[in-house]
Amino acid sequence: MSNQQSEVPIRVRPLQRQLERALTLLPRPLPEELTEISVVLVDRATMARVHGDFLGDPAETDVITFPYGEIVVCPAVARDQAPRFGRSVEDEVLLYGLHGLLHLAGFDDVTPARAKRMVKEQEELLGMVRRMENERPR
Repeated sequence: MSNQQSEVPIRVRPLQRQLERALTLLPRPLPEELTEISVVLVDRATMARVHGDFLGDPAETDVITFPYGEIVVCPAVARDQAPRFGRSVEDEVLLYGLHGLLHLAGFDDVTPARAKRMVKEQEELLGMVRRMENERPR
C-alpha cells in the first residue's frame, strides 16, 4: 500500500490490515495468476489524470481497478462522499478498496443489476471487516 497524497489524512497500516482481512472474506477467489495486489492512494489531480489516460474520462473518480492487481483510490473523493452515505472517511476509503478487490475477484458493475449486486457485496464485506476489527484484541 502506498499513500501518494496529502489531501486527506489516512492511517495506512489499519487500512492495509483491513484490506488484507477482506481478502480472506471475498465471495469469489482471486485469479491464481494474481500474485500481488497494490493499493495506491492518490490526490484528485492524479486520479483525474489516471482516469483520463486509461478510461478516456478526465474527471476525478473514487476508485479505479486494473486487472493486473493495482487499485487506485482517491481519499479526497471519499471525504466528499462519506457524509452523503453516513460513513466516516475511513470507511468510505475502505469501501473503495473493497470495491477494487471485488473487481479483481471477477465482479463488475457494467449493468444496473451487476452494480446492485456489487454494492450489496461490498457493503457485506465492509460489515464483516468492521466486525472483525471490533473483535480484535486491543
